[in-house]
Amino acid sequence: ACHGPEGKGMEAMGAPNLTDNVWLYGASEGVIKKTILEGRNGQMPSQKAFLGEDKSHIIAAYIYSLSAQ
Repeated sequence: ACHGPEGKGMEAMGAPNLTDNVWLYGASEGVIKKTILEGRNGQMPSQKAFLGEDKSHIIAAYIYSLSAQ
């Protein structure tokens, strides 16, 4: 919900655009998965309890595919 249905982000919420080439913590699939699982700096909540390892891996791959890399 925070990044929107197309991953373009919501500036008012502080949710970055996931479809551009700007990465705050690194662009590897592993770093993206870590962000999903553990959250970031009180801004991005941890999704580990909700998604688990397998779904987090799939979502990380999808987010990686959104970028212009």
